[in-house]
Amino acid sequence: MFEQWLDVECACGKKHSLTTRDFFIERDAYANLPALLEKLQLGSKPLAVFDSNTYKAAHGTLEQYLPDTDALILQGDDIHADEKSIEAVAGALAGHSVILAVGAGVINDVTRYVSFKEGVPFISMPTAASVDGFVANAAVVTLNGMKRTMPAAAPVAVVADLDIIAAAPAYLAASGVGDMLSKYISIADWKVGSLIAGEYYCSLIAQMELDALALIAERIDGIAAGDPESIGKLMEGLVISGLAIQMASITRPASSFEHHFSHYLEVVPLNGKISTALHGEKVGIASLIAAKYYPLFAHRLERIFRENLPNRFSGQRIREYYSGCPDTLVESIIQENTPNISCNLDVPALEQHYSDVVEIADGLPSPDFLHDILKKVGGMTDYRELGMTPSHFRKIMKSCCYIRNRFTLLRLMSDYELFDFDMMDD
Repeated sequence: MFEQWLDVECACGKKHSLTTRDFFIERDAYANLPALLEKLQLGSKPLAVFDSNTYKAAHGTLEQYLPDTDALILQGDDIHADEKSIEAVAGALAGHSVILAVGAGVINDVTRYVSFKEGVPFISMPTAASVDGFVANAAVVTLNGMKRTMPAAAPVAVVADLDIIAAAPAYLAASGVGDMLSKYISIADWKVGSLIAGEYYCSLIAQMELDALALIAERIDGIAAGDPESIGKLMEGLVISGLAIQMASITRPASSFEHHFSHYLEVVPLNGKISTALHGEKVGIASLIAAKYYPLFAHRLERIFRENLPNRFSGQRIREYYSGCPDTLVESIIQENTPNISCNLDVPALEQHYSDVVEIADGLPSPDFLHDILKKVGGMTDYRELGMTPSHFRKIMKSCCYIRNRFTLLRLMSDYELFDFDMMDD
């Protein structure tokens, strides 16, 4: 089903092409590996990167088909896509012409970043349907304590064994569903950005994301039951979302302020600790919050042109919001937001398209609809499940938009002082 997007002359004015051209999302998928390596002329002795859990889940099956594969196991209960993991993979590359990323989000982010930096191709081998970044050409990595979206290599192929993926703990699939529900918000914010800030937008790519969501919604009962075929549809949806990122060459189609909520928790300690919740768990919760408040945010935009409101962004605001964080992190956030993206707001365009923006916002699925889907698959639905108090929640909603310099309605609420975050209800 992926061939239709391989080379597309698009109405958006771009010719979309994909690096990832071979897909095996099926039972016993690893049986395709020897022929795939031969076809792609990648040699017969890859470096396979695991964590301790994915090694247990997949190494035995992989060894049946590629017995000469060297294994690198990233050790630790809480591995991050950071300098330590990046250096470990880069240091083990000597003598290998291809990397196998055997795992989920972190393993793939580390591998794709090293693949890009070192010029060595990689194959994505998901062991759980927990995240949408398997085929993305950008990596979310922590460098100098700051979460950054960095240029990275897309995999040359995806080899996803559905028996391994379906055997993964159910909360991993719930994380994947949570990550996908965020696309409702990201597509809305992307379209709004095109109307009122002149951002590039592609309706084909946006529809890809929505079609991926539909694919998953149709199988939500089977996903909840752990049915391998239904988990396969979840995996396909996650891959389609990643292909949308490849085709757009930006993460905009798949990530907006609901992801900023997650990224904040990945770099700023909560009660002295960095959150260990899965990316998709945090994003799923934030998507429920976004679905609740997004229409309210949209309706408040009218004040900008009715009252001629100024943009009140300042570096001092960031310093206040992130007081108590290391100076290096604060300075990185200020640098990330220079120049400030919300200055791209075209106020006449906002006045012209205000009714369109409101229509987009009011057309989002209800929080109850998203809540029911997450509940059905056993996903997290409340920020308190992350160990947050109401005061934590309000602080994060006030400040997380600065983790990324991205044009979002949440960012406009903050920079134009259109919303009192301290008054958010629970």
